[in-house]
Amino acid sequence: MRYSDLIEKVKIYSGFSDDESKDAIDCLVETLAVRLSEPERKDFAEHLPDELKGMALSVYPSDENSRPDILRQFMVFQHVNAGRARKQFLSAWQALKDTVSVKEIERIRTQLPKLNHLLR
Repeated sequence: MRYSDLIEKVKIYSGFSDDESKDAIDCLVETLAVRLSEPERKDFAEHLPDELKGMALSVYPSDENSRPDILRQFMVFQHVNAGRARKQFLSAWQALKDTVSVKEIERIRTQLPKLNHLLR
């Protein structure tokens, strides 16, 4: 799937503008990538469009980007309230699930058990 198609899927699931949909999928990819083990991060990146692949491979965990509370991270990075952060996250997650294999989604869920309450 192309990057523009993925953004369009976020837009369909959320009703967001093109820019907010792009920001939501970008933030989700970064948020997930910094929380995955190195081998899993590389595998995850291989399932993404080139624009997101580069992003997933170029981010590394830091105090700022790997906070335990993913919704709080979305709120801070996207400058939105909790409800909007949740909608961004869930819309981008649904679009990502449409893009990568079921096997890859399950490996992400296995590596990020604390996020399973969000990762429906």
